[in-house]
Amino acid sequence: MTEGFRPSHPKIEIDDDPGIRGQIEALTGDLSQQQLAKWALIIAKKSLHYVDNQQQYDRQLRLAIDANELWQVNLVSGYQVHQAVARLSKLSTASTSSIGAAALDCVQWAVASADADENALRASDQAIKLINLTQPNDTAAVTAERQWQYDQLAQLTANMQRGLRHML
Repeated sequence: MTEGFRPSHPKIEIDDDPGIRGQIEALTGDLSQQQLAKWALIIAKKSLHYVDNQQQYDRQLRLAIDANELWQVNLVSGYQVHQAVARLSKLSTASTSSIGAAALDCVQWAVASADADENALRASDQAIKLINLTQPNDTAAVTAERQWQYDQLAQLTANMQRGLRHML
């Protein structure tokens, strides 16, 4: 664990693997907000398979993801990302299923990670809620998703460290 690390509790009710979530949270302190946004979008893109059919190809969904990706490289402002998040919120409330809404909420939190880095962890938790909805009472599925999330985050951390060593 990193110095000063204090595990937080998910902001939503989920059946989770708290051990892996704690490991994820410990790693998040090693990354910049842009890197956390990148990780959150990796998670969110996986959840897109569960978005309602009529919303899967909605232009606002693609534009919101693009806004976050462009924010990561300083090509759009935080205000533009905030507007994209507001449009995603409307899309989520119009969803016809709880699974579709949970998937859109995952994307929404991932896009919002440009606004606050803790939103990346919220996107991660929302992906677990999606697993809870699609595979109820399946602790193996939850653990597999959390492990995949951890692996993605660890890979970003390793890439960052390799990049820093290369620059020295």
